[in-house]
Amino acid sequence: MRFGEKLLDAGLIDAAQLEAGLRHQKQTGQLLGEALLELGYLSEENFLRFLAREFNTRYASTEKLSRVAVPVEVLDRIPYQMAEQHLIFPLRVDPKTRTLGLLSSRPQEKEVIDEARIVSESPAVEVYVACREAILALVKKHYRGDLNAFSALLSRDAAAVEPTTDLYADRRLGEETVPAQEQARPRSSGPAVEDSAPAPSRREGSSSWTRQIEAVRSGSLVSDNDFIESLNILVGLIELQRSQFQGHSARVARLVKAVSEHFGLAEREVHHHIIAAYLHDLGKRASTHLTLLSIQHADEYKKRAQRYYLTPSRLFDSVHLPIQVNHVLGHLYENFDGTGIPEQLSGEGIPLGSRILAAVDALEDLISNPSNVFGEVLAPEAAFERLRQKSGALFDPKVLQLLEEAYGGESARASLSAHSPLVLLADPDAGSTSVLELKLVKQGFRVRVARDSAAAVNAVLEENVATAVVELRLQPEDGFSVVEKIRESRPELPVFMLTGEPTSVMVNRAFKLGVVDFITRPYVPEVLVAKLAKEIERHPPPERRSPALAVKVEEDDGATPGVVIQVEETAGGACEPATPEATTDTGRRTVTGTGSGSGGSFSGSGGTRGMISGALSENRTVLMLVRALVGKKRTGKLSLRSGAHKGEIFIQGGLLFQASLGELEGEEAFLELAGWKECVYQFDPSSLPPARDIKTPTPQLLQIAAMSLGG
Repeated sequence: MRFGEKLLDAGLIDAAQLEAGLRHQKQTGQLLGEALLELGYLSEENFLRFLAREFNTRYASTEKLSRVAVPVEVLDRIPYQMAEQHLIFPLRVDPKTRTLGLLSSRPQEKEVIDEARIVSESPAVEVYVACREAILALVKKHYRGDLNAFSALLSRDAAAVEPTTDLYADRRLGEETVPAQEQARPRSSGPAVEDSAPAPSRREGSSSWTRQIEAVRSGSLVSDNDFIESLNILVGLIELQRSQFQGHSARVARLVKAVSEHFGLAEREVHHHIIAAYLHDLGKRASTHLTLLSIQHADEYKKRAQRYYLTPSRLFDSVHLPIQVNHVLGHLYENFDGTGIPEQLSGEGIPLGSRILAAVDALEDLISNPSNVFGEVLAPEAAFERLRQKSGALFDPKVLQLLEEAYGGESARASLSAHSPLVLLADPDAGSTSVLELKLVKQGFRVRVARDSAAAVNAVLEENVATAVVELRLQPEDGFSVVEKIRESRPELPVFMLTGEPTSVMVNRAFKLGVVDFITRPYVPEVLVAKLAKEIERHPPPERRSPALAVKVEEDDGATPGVVIQVEETAGGACEPATPEATTDTGRRTVTGTGSGSGGSFSGSGGTRGMISGALSENRTVLMLVRALVGKKRTGKLSLRSGAHKGEIFIQGGLLFQASLGELEGEEAFLELAGWKECVYQFDPSSLPPARDIKTPTPQLLQIAAMSLGG
């Protein structure tokens, strides 16, 4: 029996209404039930109750679904594309049986339900019925962060529907029940199929939907940093045009990352927060910076926040951002006490990413933006005091506490000398190292973190590590293997091992390998820091003299000369100025150290050990020279002169720290200097930068400079 005839037999419509519904269906391409609802011949409640009885399951009204809260971990069971294409929605997961509760407007589509079960990795699926438009609104609201998705549906003149069915209660409509392990199915012998055209088939030659979804999941863009780095560069370019906001989003993202890691979040969650940090200001007016703090001080700001809070998500609508990112962006202006916008969420009901981003954004505004609500740039201490005054009202107290710790760590890191002792933390768990790293930095140590065994061994080989803390649970090789390899290259290096609940066999083996101490989790970070400091004092790392830089110019007849920075060492390992080389039989001329290039294209001298100087031709840029210095992780001051103009670039450990050119400072000065061609230069490794003015990460700034030069 066809669907329309069943409605007719049930007395829900008459023959004339059925005929009109079929005509409307043919004109609009809707399903018959949707056509009858739109014409007003069926109320939503009667329609859903009929479907629920047919399939012996439960139903949910549009009004009720507009208020439902769905945890992110439930949404993750069904990918956004699948939910949108098939109009299904994951509503709940039974905590005992792990059965997935799934909304569908077509519960008879067994193939779709079965694929949902496979993709969600659920042992069974229990199907509930709802209207097509309601499910579409759910998808928009929860996956795409559109908080107004239900507005049009709820404002329509429709029959009032009482929510008579509780989806979270253990009861059914009708006399029969369906076991959780079974699919919803019609009570009659034949399926209740609506009068509609067949669903569009999948593209020919494509793999199954399930395999495609699994491929998307395993290759998610947030599984690596490519997408984040792209945002870093693109947003950085946009902000270059906004004077006081240059590098704002990059600084916010860096602090958001630090605070998120202090919470011990998984890498995937941290990436979601970072993406939201880069996007949070896109599409909003540059003339006013909307933060959770600033919108409390001016009604005009609050009105703009209400108008623009969804703009970043909408700009990236076609990209299908992770739903967690949309949740963070959509609740950026929620007050911790529940008086914010748009949904008046409170406390932990506000997404953690929103709470973190709101606090970091407000802090950055106070310490960097002279046009903030107080009309001046505040010192960090004063800025934190302003935020603390709003703790519990606007901001999460726990977030503020961790933000202050993270900011202190970032500031301490920036002030560290390249000669500070370097401590290696080899531990796969970011949450367990964040506090220890912070404590070490505050005590004046540099810290290198390695998340796997290969990175740990490479750090010891490549850098002058003063001491190492090695977690036994490293992968792919365990901590014992790492210590053995460290002993091969650095037998004198003090090594501490740690793990949770070690056995006596583990401890004995560690001490046989010569470790200083075996630390058992949980431990007191301050105590471990004191032990590390004492060991470094007793056994300071050997002096590693930096290899001297030798500037080499290579020329082929008729070719453009190139600048290459090489490392020159004597057989004994001591650094000596490079000496000129003879012309080769190929016509290539190599000039290093005190030699000079022909044709006036380049000249360099190395009279003082480690210092280089020279002149760039019109075909060479300062950017090329800086890239070479950064690549060698050099520290020093690069002085530049072009005619009457003078500029300086400070580099520390391969990172850009400072730049100045006339009245220009920081990133703006560097981008101007990077394009210089005909100029003379001198690099002095004995000069250290007094403070760090350049906030943009070095790789990003170099890429921005290259893009601006067309390279």
